Order: sequence, then C-alpha cells, then structure tokens
Amino acid sequence: MLVTYPKVVVIVLTWNSENDITECLVSLRLLRYPNYEIIVVDNASTDRTPNIVKHSFPDVTLIINKKNLGFGGGFNVGVKEAIKRKADYIVCLNSDVVVDEHFLLELVKVGELSENVGGLCPIAYYYDQPNRINGAGGIVRIIHPKVFGCGEIDKGQYGKTKETRMLCGPALVLKRKALLDIGFFDTEYFYGPEDMDIALRLLKNGYKILFVPRAKLWHKGRGAVGGKITPLIIYFHVRNFLLFVKKHANNKLELFFSIMYFWFFDFPTILLRALIFGNKDYVDAAVKGIIWHINAKLLPSDEEIVKLLRKR
Repeated sequence: MLVTYPKVVVIVLTWNSENDITECLVSLRLLRYPNYEIIVVDNASTDRTPNIVKHSFPDVTLIINKKNLGFGGGFNVGVKEAIKRKADYIVCLNSDVVVDEHFLLELVKVGELSENVGGLCPIAYYYDQPNRINGAGGIVRIIHPKVFGCGEIDKGQYGKTKETRMLCGPALVLKRKALLDIGFFDTEYFYGPEDMDIALRLLKNGYKILFVPRAKLWHKGRGAVGGKITPLIIYFHVRNFLLFVKKHANNKLELFFSIMYFWFFDFPTILLRALIFGNKDYVDAAVKGIIWHINAKLLPSDEEIVKLLRKR
C-alpha cells in the first residue's frame, strides 16, 4: 500500500478525435487514484473535439495548439504544463485509449519501488477483443523491435512485474525526474517512433523500465492517421526509420547494416505493396521520405505533408 500518493498528470493528445475522446476521458474520470489531473492538448483539430472537451468535461484543462505540432511537439506542450504543476509522474496518452480504474494506482505502486525506475509499461489489449493482448512490454531495437504478447489471448502468461526494454506506445508513463534528465520528446519525428526513442534514451541513461501487468488499458488502434496502411504512414515510416537509425545506431557497422536492410528489404517491400494494391502513391510517399534526408527544404512542412498525404 502507498503511504502517500505522488501527483500524476495525464496528458491526452487529440487531433480530430471526436469519436474517441469522450470514452477516453470518462474512463480517466473513473480512476481510483486520489491525486491526479487531466490535461487535453489538442493539435488544431478541425472537428468537434475541442468543443466536446470544453462543454462535457469542464474539469479537464484544455490546451489548443494553433497548428498540428505532431506527437512529440503536442505532448511537449502538455509535459511543460505538467512540470509547472509539480507532477511526479507524467502519463502521455493516446485519445483512442480506455483505461482500467486501477490503472494509475498499479503504475505508481510499482514506480515507487525504486528511484532508478524511469518508465513504466502497462499491458495493452485490443479494444474490440478485450482479452487479446496488444502489447506486454518488449525489446526496442533498430531492426525488428520485439513486442511481447501481441495477438495472444491473455491466460496469465504475462502476469509478473519485471524489467522490460520497451514502453507502451499508447500510454507512455514516465517519472518527471527521468524526463527532465533525458530531455523531452524529439519533435523531429513528428509521427512515430517517439515511444522507442524515449525508451532507448531512458535505458542509455541508466534508468529501468518496468512492465506492470496489473495496469491495464484497451487501445482502439486508429490513432491519428487511421488503422490501415496509407501513403502518410509509409512516408513517416521511411523518413523516421532512417532518422531513428542515424540517432541510435551504436556504431558505424550497425548504421551500415541498418541502411542496407532498408534498401534491400524495407524499400522493396513497399514497392511490392504498391504493385499488389496498384497504388503508386505508396512509392511517391516513400521517395518523399528519402528526399527529406537529402534536403528537407524540398518538401512542405510536416503539417502540410499530413494534409497532402491524408487525401490519398
């Protein structure tokens, strides 16, 4: 049992989230934890999301960005506000998530076991298959990161709290002290893989990440760009895979093999997908992702890229 209850600030990032935000915030209201606040950071939605939050959840702090700052930029706005409010724990939550009522309590109980814990990883389930695991920790690596339990029915096989090397993408749970130490979200990615980037920075700085199976959430998985493979997803996949490699390759050999993997496996897979589905926009999006590394000034801003590729 906790003697005191450290302050938790939950940041929900929204962008055209009118179909999800109500259920998400209702689940947060029902949390059985006595010391938490909710902040919604809206990334310039064009739908009813801000109005829903403002009128249906007046107790929730709403921050509206003038433009879409992406995942990292949007969350950083909320993180700065959470730090001003002296949060001990910061939870960065996708808007298409529903949490269990004991979600925060279980996370904090484990987080308080050691000062060396920098991040916590809840167990995620598929929203439409509530007993099927979406993720139960894993291993972050440049090529083929491993997510434990994905697609498995929960039979208790991931029931122990233990160290892991991955955070939960839909719900990044971080200690304020660790976040101040390693730095905020890297805004250069705009859309993915901020969760893996933060996890690696925690581990490289000597912090532990603990998997907490009693902290449960259900993820719809549509996110900001939809649940299917689109030119927009391909653009950010190509661009950010190469960016992630540059930032986190441990040596020149790993950098070389990672780039070879991209050219001889990843990129041909995209070409094959374009051929199968007859969608040349896939190739165009991938080429744009490569061009960004040659000269980003040749492309529109990230916000404009999102608008452009979402139409395809």
